[in-house]
Amino acid sequence: MNKNNIIIVGAGGLGREIYSWLVDAGLSDLLLGFINDLPNSLNDYEYPMQILGDIENHAPIDGVDYLMAIMSPADKKKVAFLLKNRGCKFTKFIHPAALIGQNVKLGEGVVITPGCILTCDIEVEDFVFLNTQTTLGHDVKIGAYTSINGKVEISGFVEIGEEVTIGSRVVVLPKKKVISGANIGAGSVVVGNINKPITVFGNPAKRIS
Repeated sequence: MNKNNIIIVGAGGLGREIYSWLVDAGLSDLLLGFINDLPNSLNDYEYPMQILGDIENHAPIDGVDYLMAIMSPADKKKVAFLLKNRGCKFTKFIHPAALIGQNVKLGEGVVITPGCILTCDIEVEDFVFLNTQTTLGHDVKIGAYTSINGKVEISGFVEIGEEVTIGSRVVVLPKKKVISGANIGAGSVVVGNINKPITVFGNPAKRIS
């Protein structure tokens, strides 16, 4: 990532986690703080960074890169459009403890946390979040604004659409397709294609809503 100053967009649990990973990566001197619509989000926590203001009224700051820290795909997309239209420039973050193989394409605003493994020939579109120890097999495609939680295993040739939420410890078997807007519950095993924007859960994953 560039060596510009950084503002984290979102000060909830994900924002605090990303703050920790940035500090661990030696980037603490670049951190200016958070923007968040709930001004008291950090009141119960000890952080040297403050909430600089809300998202709704934020104006871009010259020489600052923004890092997305919102888990909900729909909210993430809304905020990205809002801030980008005002001229905010988003950066991507790849923690040094992540392993990135050959021919991996990463879009704008992507966040990849410690222990993730992206093998080879992978495309990850804009504003995708990969939480700790998630693995993407060869020839995987991940659509924009998708959020993937920790210890997920996505096998080779899988295609994940846009704005998908995948819970922790999910396994997606090879060559499966997950349509945009789907939600996969924690611990599920996806053994077939998910062709509708539904919520699935279980082993094998079945529709629950």
